[in-house]
Amino acid sequence: MLASTTDPRGTQEATILKIQGSLFFEQFYLSVSLPMYFIVGPLRTGSSLLARCLDDHPSSICFCESEINRTLFAPHYLHLHFLRMMHHGFSVQSVVRLLDRKRQSDVGEVLSWYDAATEIARSRLAKPNATVIGDKSPDFYLAPTLVSELLANHQLVYSIRDPRSIFCSIQQSEGSSDEEKHNRWNWLLENFRCWEPHLDRVSVHCVRYEDVVLTPIETVNRVYDHIGLPSSNAFLEPFERKFPSRFLWKTAIDWETGIRQDFDPKRVDRWKTVLSRHDLDFITTNSTVQRIMARFGYSHD
Repeated sequence: MLASTTDPRGTQEATILKIQGSLFFEQFYLSVSLPMYFIVGPLRTGSSLLARCLDDHPSSICFCESEINRTLFAPHYLHLHFLRMMHHGFSVQSVVRLLDRKRQSDVGEVLSWYDAATEIARSRLAKPNATVIGDKSPDFYLAPTLVSELLANHQLVYSIRDPRSIFCSIQQSEGSSDEEKHNRWNWLLENFRCWEPHLDRVSVHCVRYEDVVLTPIETVNRVYDHIGLPSSNAFLEPFERKFPSRFLWKTAIDWETGIRQDFDPKRVDRWKTVLSRHDLDFITTNSTVQRIMARFGYSHD
């Protein structure tokens, strides 16, 4: 395997050389299978914030977009996977070793990756007693066989948000082209259409961003219960989280201190002062959006 990736700090190029099995120079741990859960909702639904809250539980580790799903399945984003795992505290050697001899488009290989990554994550994140491990990605839906596996054998959390807020968040993305914004909006719709037939399953728990922000204790603890964890308010405590940039958004955590950011209720209705009537008509006349709003109780007011 030969690939090139940019250092997470953006200051230099790191080259990943081909290393044969016996030549890896980092100690690796025996894998230990743990129950797994997955946050599968669309982008811009507060899923990174939710991942941070789930990772804050003393008995849980939650990767925040490991991108192993889009590495072993199409579109095979190896470079992005390396960057994401280094943000989680994994060394280049760790990432290479975990991918060694992995077959593409094989669900079993994805699951074995999580299994092998567990003990490294326990060490790097200082959570030796974690009893469940999770990951979040808005892109699991791109691999139908992986979707089938997650539905059949794992606890899932479907994060959602008022589509008008999602549209507003996408449109306000700095440095994004119109094409990128258009694609993100379509990915939201595709994600929902994939998971829509399965949202009533016992293994799937739906959680609205608005409820996380406005009633965090009740909402987050219901998610804990769904994935088999006891109640905890640790996600509200101001302790330092390790490798805070793994949570992607500075609205979820301070990247400098690792301290959680306060929930901001003003973000719930910000779309009302930003979107035009043309924007609102474009959003609310879409049939998929109409189903989202009806299912999750978003009024047209």
